[in-house]
Amino acid sequence: MTAMPAPHEPPGLRERSRIRRRARYLRRLRELQLRDIGGFVVELHRFGRERPDVLKEKVEAASETDHELRELERALTDRRPVTDVREPGIGGACPGCGTVHGSSDRYCSWCGREL
Repeated sequence: MTAMPAPHEPPGLRERSRIRRRARYLRRLRELQLRDIGGFVVELHRFGRERPDVLKEKVEAASETDHELRELERALTDRRPVTDVREPGIGGACPGCGTVHGSSDRYCSWCGREL
């Protein structure tokens, strides 16, 4: 008679460390993929072109990354809340129109609202 493994054994210390490293990598990769998609869409719009096939591939790749990251976080029971991305020089988004503004801007360049 063979012993049945536990259905959901928590990972050991070494395995948790490996999972955390992979999750950190996937978080950075997902951020880059989302920025790439956004830039790609802006450039398509700017040049008046459409490339739904390429856009679909980029979105599917980002979705796969996100799915793997969620599975790893579930294994670690380490769910993280959605956070704002902060970059040097970017102050945030205008509360009126949503346009991204610089950290030194006092007024929105799109709608003129005071920031």
